[in-house]
Amino acid sequence: MIQRILDAKQTVQEQDVRALVLVPTKELGQQVQTMVRQLTAYCSRDVRVADISAKADLSAQRPVLMEKPDVIVGTPSRVLAHLSAQNLVLHSSLETLVVDEADLLFSFGFESDLKNLLCHLPKIYQSLVMSATLSEDVQSLKELLLHNPVTLKLQGSQLPDDSQLQQFSLRCEEEDKFLLLYTLLKLRLVQGKTLVFVSDVERCYRLKLFLEQFSIPACVLNAELPLQSRSHIITQFNQGFYDYIIATDELGLPDSAPSSGKRKRKADSRAGKSKDKEFGVSRGVDFQNVANVINFDFPASVDSYIHRVGRTARADKMGTALSLVSHTEAELLADVEQALIGAHDDSPLKPYQFKMEEIEGFRYRCRDAMRSVTKQAVKEARLKEIKQELLNSEKLKTYFEDNPRDLQLLRHDKDLHPAVIKPHLRNVPDYLIPETLKSTVNPLLLRRRRKKKLGVASKPTFKKSVQGKNPLKSFRYSAGSSRKTKSNKS
Repeated sequence: MIQRILDAKQTVQEQDVRALVLVPTKELGQQVQTMVRQLTAYCSRDVRVADISAKADLSAQRPVLMEKPDVIVGTPSRVLAHLSAQNLVLHSSLETLVVDEADLLFSFGFESDLKNLLCHLPKIYQSLVMSATLSEDVQSLKELLLHNPVTLKLQGSQLPDDSQLQQFSLRCEEEDKFLLLYTLLKLRLVQGKTLVFVSDVERCYRLKLFLEQFSIPACVLNAELPLQSRSHIITQFNQGFYDYIIATDELGLPDSAPSSGKRKRKADSRAGKSKDKEFGVSRGVDFQNVANVINFDFPASVDSYIHRVGRTARADKMGTALSLVSHTEAELLADVEQALIGAHDDSPLKPYQFKMEEIEGFRYRCRDAMRSVTKQAVKEARLKEIKQELLNSEKLKTYFEDNPRDLQLLRHDKDLHPAVIKPHLRNVPDYLIPETLKSTVNPLLLRRRRKKKLGVASKPTFKKSVQGKNPLKSFRYSAGSSRKTKSNKS
């Protein structure tokens, strides 16, 4: 696309929009804009790119579009809004249309917007449709956009093999999930950047408040947070500011799962007002150097599992995926195992060899922490987080532009503290740590035990005085001081 724009500028000197990139989420829109700027670092004067996927006023984005950038990136609804407002004209100059993550466009409700958008495009242009999975939505989109297409399909496994990606599953119920995650994180059995996926926003904050009881910092990433805050969280995570993100993916949105019951429909309608429908974490977002993915709640489909686990073991790096499976999620696990067997004789998801009886001593601490994580505490935490993020992203926007260092100091993994924090849960007593894990948790303890077995005793060392003499022997006293002491005794 970039090469084609550069070739066109050799003959045509007029500035115009020549490429349109449609994406399903705002996060992916920002990522595409960043990547185009990196690829055009040495020809930025010749190729200009604009991202209009963010929800700003149309009038605020109009000056950018009036300059007619070479590449425009946006969601179908946002591009259509600018076309309807006549801020953007494409019917005469567009040469390339790129649709990224095509299988998500229809599921995110962009079908009607996409069909209306095509009316504003010229008769002749090149279309490219990208998708990780060939679903029915992709087939219908293919018939809508492409004529006599050439299909390029990468052959090979959707996930790396066992030498690069280790996949584990552990059967445990609800309470055991919290107990196991606490043990893994507090005892540092899981090391490196970790993504913890949950099913909905409420579980996001419930898990964050639970970990706060043990002074384990983590930040949440979901559709309720503003776009700028979500982008800042991802940036800081990639830069190593914090190690744990508790995230919901696109399946947590209210429109993606059918609601059952009158009460649930009301709850979903209330949640939908504050959630951003153009949001996705397991797809498109550029998480870097993720060492572990933990499915705290098992994904609802095979594709969702693949995209979640695909956040780790990227390029040539190693990765680990652990799925906690309850009895209600056993069928979903069976579907994933059946889909991933492929040419192998057995499932790539190996049973996680962990003896739950060894961490029974931590159970009362987890129950004590869960008593503080009430529904009211979760509700207050959600409100506090949203207010804080809105303040950071909107009210202080101009301030952070002038003071970028202060923006770097802003952290998203701070404690919310709507629940009562119990100080005794912060530290882990040595007698509660299983014998098999003590050497892992405290390597110095293992060294001491080895010294004791070898009979090496550490001798106490005393620091000599400056003169190298015993201060009691070199003590000087006068006769006057002795008389005073005698009188005091009498």
